[in-house]
Amino acid sequence: MLPTPNPDPAPTALCLPRAQLDTLLHLALARPAQPPHTLLAHAPLVLQPAPGGLQALAGPLSTQRLRALPPQPGHPPEPPPTHGLVLVAVASPGAPPPQGDAACEAWLLQHAPGFRLATAAINPALVLLWLRLDGQATLLFRHGRQPASAGAPRWVPVPQLHLPGGGMQRVDLAATTGRQPDPEPDANEPDPGPDDRRDSRHLAAFGAAPLRHLQRSHIVLVGAGRVGSVFAHGLVRLGVQRLTVIEPDHMEPHNEDGDVAPLCEGRPKVEALQRFVRGLQRPGAVLDLQPWPVSSARAGALIAQADAVLVCVDNDAARLWANAWALAHNRCLLAVATRVQPQGAEADLRLLPAGSGCLACVGGYVQRAELLQQLALDGPVPTPADFRQQRQGSLRSWSALAAHLGQRLLEQHLLRPGGGALFRQLQETPQGGLQVRDWRPEDDGRPRACPFCSTLQGAGQAAVTPQRLRALVRLWLDSAM
Repeated sequence: MLPTPNPDPAPTALCLPRAQLDTLLHLALARPAQPPHTLLAHAPLVLQPAPGGLQALAGPLSTQRLRALPPQPGHPPEPPPTHGLVLVAVASPGAPPPQGDAACEAWLLQHAPGFRLATAAINPALVLLWLRLDGQATLLFRHGRQPASAGAPRWVPVPQLHLPGGGMQRVDLAATTGRQPDPEPDANEPDPGPDDRRDSRHLAAFGAAPLRHLQRSHIVLVGAGRVGSVFAHGLVRLGVQRLTVIEPDHMEPHNEDGDVAPLCEGRPKVEALQRFVRGLQRPGAVLDLQPWPVSSARAGALIAQADAVLVCVDNDAARLWANAWALAHNRCLLAVATRVQPQGAEADLRLLPAGSGCLACVGGYVQRAELLQQLALDGPVPTPADFRQQRQGSLRSWSALAAHLGQRLLEQHLLRPGGGALFRQLQETPQGGLQVRDWRPEDDGRPRACPFCSTLQGAGQAAVTPQRLRALVRLWLDSAM
C-alpha cells in the first residue's frame, strides 16, 4: 500500500531572531564541555504564508525544561494559537546530526520526549534547528499530522534560515538539504545594482556589496509627516528599491513644512509625498503608497514582508499597533519621535532588532492615560484639536535632524551583524548645546517581563487583534504602576 500523502505543507524558511540565537550560543559557549545535544531551547511555532512559500515563525526562546503549560494567573489575554514547537539544539564540535526519520524520532524521544505537553496544538508540528559549535547547521520540519498507515512521521529539510537582526542574514541551506525554496515574486526581476555615477559617493562610503544590500532592502514606513516624509525622501535618494508608506491622513496647511509637494491641501499625504519624490527614484524602484491605518490587517500583511519597520507618528496607539505587527512577524522596528518643549527640542530614537524588546519595555509609552481610549476607536486616531496638548510646537530643522540620524541608525543595523536594542535621546540644553544619551536594556542588568514580547513575538498575523492589545495594555499599565 502506498503511504498517504502528508496533508501538512512544509515551510521553506524558519524566521528566528538573531538576538535570541546569539544569546543561546553565548550560553552554550560559556558552559563547560558536556556531551552533545545537552543544550536545548524551545519556542512556540507559528506557520503562515509568505511570498517565498510557507514560513515558520519562532516565538520567544526558552531553555527551561519542556513541561506542561502552566495555568495563567489572573485574567491575562488568551494566548495566541500555535502550530507546535521550534526546537534549537546546540551540539559539540564533531557530533553527527540526526539524519533520516528513524534517527530523528530517536533523537526526539531522547532529548524532547515531553514536546506534546509544552504546546496547546493537538497535532503539534516541529521545526528542529540543530547547530554544531563548529558551524554546521541542520534544519528539519516534522509534520504534525501523519496517518497511522503512513508509518513513522516524516522529517523534511527546510532550505532557508532567516535571522532578522543586525545584518539581516539569510542562510541558504538548500545545498545541504537538496530542497529549493519557492522563488519570491520579484526574484526574477533584473536588479540594476548600484549606479557608478549616481551612487559614486555612496559606493565610496559603503562599498559595492553593502550598498547593494541596502538598496535591495524592503522598508515599511508608518507615518509621512514632518519626520516620516524626510525619512522617505532620504531612503529614495539612497536608492532603496522597495519602500512602502502607510499613512491614512490628509494634508493640512501646517504639514507643508515636510518633504511633500506644495498646494496639496486636502489631498492624501501619500499623494503629496509621491509628487515630491517623483523623478528621484532609481529605475525599477517601487514606492508603494498605502492610505490605510496601521491598525488594519492590510498594514500587518505589509509589515510581514518588510526587512525593517520605521515608525514616525505622534500618537502612541499607532506606535503600539506598529510595534505589535513587528513583534508578531519578527521584524526590526525603528521609532523616531520629536517634540519642542519650553526648555528646548527633544528627540527619541528607539532601534529594536527582532527579539530584543519592544516599545513598551524599551522606553514605554507617554500617552498612558489615553492609550486604551485610542485603541477603542475604529479607524485612524484623530490628532488633538490643539497640538499644544502634546508639545509646544514643531521645527522642520529638528525633524530633519532626527530623520537623518534615524536613517544612519537604519543603515548601521542593516549592514552590521549583531547588536541589541538601543534607546537614543537627544536634547538641547538651555545654553544651546546638544546632549546625546544612549541606553541599552542590558545596561541595568534587570530581567524584563514584558507582556507584549512574551505574548506577541513570532505569534503571526492572526495574533494581533484589538481585544488582545487592549488586554496587554491593561497588563502593562498594571505592571508599570
